[in-house]
Amino acid sequence: MDLLPPQVDEVFIATGYMGQKVADFFAREKTRWKVDVVIEDRPLGTGGALKNLEKRLDGKFIVLNGDVICSVDLRKMLKYHEQKKGLATISLWDVEDPTAYGMVVLDPEGHITAFKEKPRRDEVVSHAVNAGTYILEPELLGYIEPGRETSIEKEVFPRVLARGLYGFRFEGHWSDAGTLNSYLRIHASLLNDIRGGIKKGKGGNVPNSVAWSAPALLGDGCTIGERSRIGPRACLGDRVSVGQGSTVRDSVIHDGATIGNRVLVEQCLIGENVVIEDDVNLPPGTIVGDGQHMELRP
Repeated sequence: MDLLPPQVDEVFIATGYMGQKVADFFAREKTRWKVDVVIEDRPLGTGGALKNLEKRLDGKFIVLNGDVICSVDLRKMLKYHEQKKGLATISLWDVEDPTAYGMVVLDPEGHITAFKEKPRRDEVVSHAVNAGTYILEPELLGYIEPGRETSIEKEVFPRVLARGLYGFRFEGHWSDAGTLNSYLRIHASLLNDIRGGIKKGKGGNVPNSVAWSAPALLGDGCTIGERSRIGPRACLGDRVSVGQGSTVRDSVIHDGATIGNRVLVEQCLIGENVVIEDDVNLPPGTIVGDGQHMELRP
């Protein structure tokens, strides 16, 4: 949302699974926009979610996929969209291997001429892929059937190519954070921006015997036990407690979690207020949901 240009005055968040968690978050967080969380009783897809909001959208609008972390300049993208006068402008990112994405083919004027979802290697003619941010004219909603799950990428965009779809390339960074590996990878990338490699929050208790490996980020009010190891690529939220002789690396630990003594946390995602007892073995790739309690089996 911080990417949004000043012309935006209202934000709709379309969600389904655990939607009330999202609604609760925005009920307590202050933003500079009016934010309305729209919880879908059943999944409507990326197209159906927009059709569901049709009567509440006035003029052109921006669509952002919620699991994308990127540096797209929406002011420039909006200016580009207005210059092209098309039905839609789609953000594009160049990748070495587009076979895992939706490949986009462009002409020299930036007009999108074809889409190919997950092309075979012998079908690769472009390295540009759909980066998940769109600027759309309201006319596009007329191509979406109401009341059913619809993919705007697979069902709508290919149908309206002749109406004027344009691609907007940008620089900086882009990552789909929708899987554990990509989620950890984008955190690792952002951690590399920490000046000095290690940042510790206010308060808490961190003894000198703790071994640090950059990059690492420690939130406010954290407690780290003697002879523990933090990093590299460790991101700990506020009020996290790590016991003695434990190791946290290549992992993200959210606020209020408690990690016991002699626990190895590697390539893991630990939710808020999780409790992991002493000597628990966490296999790499473990995700522990908010509020879970893990202990050794007798």
